[in-house]
Amino acid sequence: MNSRRLTNALNDAQAGLPITPAPALANAVRWIPAAERPIHRWFRYREGFSPALFDHLKTKGTRLDPFCGCGTTLVESARSGVRAYGIDVNPLATFITTTKTTPVNKRESVEFKRLTHQSLKSYRRFGPAQAPAFPLINKIFLPESLETLLRLRAFIDTVTSPRVRALLHLAWVSILEDCSNAFKEGNGLKYRNKRRRPGRYETVPDSTWIPKYFGISVRRFVENRWKEQCDAIASDLSDHPLPNSATTKVVTGSSLDARNLRFDEPASLAVFSPPYANRFDYFEAFKVELWMGGFVNAASELGVLRKTSMRSHLAAARGASDSTWSRLSPFLSAMDSSASSVRMGIKAALAGYFDDTRTLLRGLHAALAPRATVAVVVGNSAYARSIIPTDTLVARIGQEEGYDVERVLVARHLHVSSQQRAHLGSLDEYMRESVVVLKSRA
Repeated sequence: MNSRRLTNALNDAQAGLPITPAPALANAVRWIPAAERPIHRWFRYREGFSPALFDHLKTKGTRLDPFCGCGTTLVESARSGVRAYGIDVNPLATFITTTKTTPVNKRESVEFKRLTHQSLKSYRRFGPAQAPAFPLINKIFLPESLETLLRLRAFIDTVTSPRVRALLHLAWVSILEDCSNAFKEGNGLKYRNKRRRPGRYETVPDSTWIPKYFGISVRRFVENRWKEQCDAIASDLSDHPLPNSATTKVVTGSSLDARNLRFDEPASLAVFSPPYANRFDYFEAFKVELWMGGFVNAASELGVLRKTSMRSHLAAARGASDSTWSRLSPFLSAMDSSASSVRMGIKAALAGYFDDTRTLLRGLHAALAPRATVAVVVGNSAYARSIIPTDTLVARIGQEEGYDVERVLVARHLHVSSQQRAHLGSLDEYMRESVVVLKSRA
């Protein structure tokens, strides 16, 4: 398909839809502004949206987030006394969300602070906890960092209060990335001893990168991160406690299974950011926390999570559809068949992604009150010289599944690689992050 035909397909996909520029939402669709907010800062979750999104969604009543991640929707709801439900297939995410949104009483808050101070004095007297069977553990951690972390974990495991132990475990899980030899970037992990050069990576000697990152003592680095994280949590428990009236419920499971959408009352607002159709396998990015935190204990368990997640990446493929949705077909046809993404199966993954979107929106009806608002934060993507206009396609699926499209709010432009930009030319303007606002019918 040439550029003109692709332009026509993009215009046809959004014809008649109420598409509105909304630059005021640019920060609301990104998690970064929440990085320093109380409670939200307990775990970095860059894949989520900001609490500021709720400033633009003026609805009353129960909320539902079927991709709750690390709890933006549920934390904000708990802070304002709004009942909220959350679902996520990732057990790490639901643990973090549950821990963030369970009110802590004064006794537990004092005990948490006392134990964090005690841990630094006594953790070295504990033998290291059992290391997980994580295949990359010795590549991901320096020996001294791993030993320090496992001794801290052994201390945490002796804590008798379930609530305090959960808070300490969350603090511990949240520092794993900082205390490792790797960091999250894009679709997985990158190593700190690798320096990017044009067309290649260069290995940095241990004698250079280790002292530059960890300082003069690896053990002291880990202790300092542990103290900083525990102090931040203790400060929030003291200065920004959740009200005891906070009512949230979190389910570990797939929102594509309608049985997981059965809650005590219908929601007036469903707000969520599903995985983007960008080939990112977020289980790969969070594999350190999943293994180290005890949320998976075997490679097969991680494989099950990948296969049951939304088909936004190649590892989640659950079989091809009988036919490709007619509105998606032009964009798949526009792809360069020689591109590596096409050879790897991106067309089938994208067909599955929009099938899953349809399954979710269809199943969501039973969980919603009449005329409920459904706000979906999505990002468009580009593959093999074509664009996937996810925002308008989600809006079209909404129409086909019985929703009214209230607005498609274009929050910000998304950057693509210079190579993709050269191929797309002026069509680069369709690379955007948007909030698709639907209304359920009475």
